[in-house]
Parts: sequence; structure tokens; C-alpha cells
Amino acid sequence: MRARVIRGAASPIQGESPPMKCPSCATPLDAPAPRCPHCKLSLHKLDSVFGMVPAHSRFFTDRSGTLALDEIKRIRTQLRLFHQKFPQALLSVVVTELAGGGSAAEFAFWMANRARFTSAEKTRGDNFNLLLAIDLTGRAAALTTGYGLEKHVPEEALQNALNEFARAQREHGVAAGIKACIASLVRQLRELADETKGEELQEAQTGSDSW
Repeated sequence: MRARVIRGAASPIQGESPPMKCPSCATPLDAPAPRCPHCKLSLHKLDSVFGMVPAHSRFFTDRSGTLALDEIKRIRTQLRLFHQKFPQALLSVVVTELAGGGSAAEFAFWMANRARFTSAEKTRGDNFNLLLAIDLTGRAAALTTGYGLEKHVPEEALQNALNEFARAQREHGVAAGIKACIASLVRQLRELADETKGEELQEAQTGSDSW
């Protein structure tokens, strides 16, 4: 199963933002734009591809109907624990079967912008959410993040989590892949948080020595 990271999932508005990539052609974009200057992809074009936003839940949605109920319960429990560990971030998972065109990366980007997984709509800098979209038909997965996470979580960490998904999915199925992806994100986000705390402590100590 192919896996891809998508950065900068948020509606394009004015102001500074971290670099993002087009979810279709992966062209780097210096700033949000109504459409990709290379392939001309836009949210409005994706609206015509995917239609109405499908029914979805806060943590986990299985539009394919292929996962067993006990697997769904375990995944939702793991996603709730993720949110408890990282209250500012919400990790949602959507399993679907894309039949009318469009890639998993495009679907993830479109869902992250058009669907509402939280009660409060968050703008770019305040959006710390993640969305894992899995297309069973195209055998592909994509992980997208809000702008708020981009300066804190490197793309390498997200790709590592997707690699864990792909590895476990090949050996034990989709549910195992999802759980492996969540576990990888928890582990890496904890490590990044510890590194940040260490850097802040070092800066504080350096500052106190200079007085």
C-alpha cells in the first residue's frame, strides 16, 4: 500500500505560513493559493471529484464497512488515548473506497479542509489536527497535518508513521496498520516534546549564566 505525507491542510487565507505541497503533484508552494500554479488543482475542483462531504465521526470512520466492530472499538480507544496525551491535537482516521477518481492524498487534503472533525473551526496557525486517510480501492494512504503542527513535527516523523502503517498493514491488515501508525506518532511526538523541553531548559540556563 502506497503512503504519502501531505503538509499544510487548511483553507487558503491571507498571511504568512510555512511551506506546503500540492496534494496532487507535490509541487512546493511558498504560500497558500486558491489553486496549484503547476497542476491547477483547487478545493473547488476536488469538490467536483468527491461531491458532498461524507458522514464522519470525530475519531474514526470506516466508509468501506470492512473492519470488524471489535477492531473499530480498539482503534477508537487508541485515538482517544492519543488525544488525552496530546490535548491540542486531534488525530482522525478515515477508511474509504474511492471509486470516482481522485487519490488518497487529494481526498485527505479535501477532507481536512471541508469536513469538521472538531466542534470549533480552527484557522491555520491554531490547527494542530492530523488526518490519516486510507483508500482501500487504490491501496494507498495519506497523512495530512494542520499548519500549527508544521513547525513542531518534521515531515520525516510523519513519513515514519506512514511507513509503520504500511509495514503492519502488509503483514496483518488495515486495522494493525492503523494501530501501528498511531503508536509511532505517539512515540515520536513524545520524543520531539522531550527535545523541545531540553532545548528550552538549555536556553534558560544559558540566559541565567549571562547575568
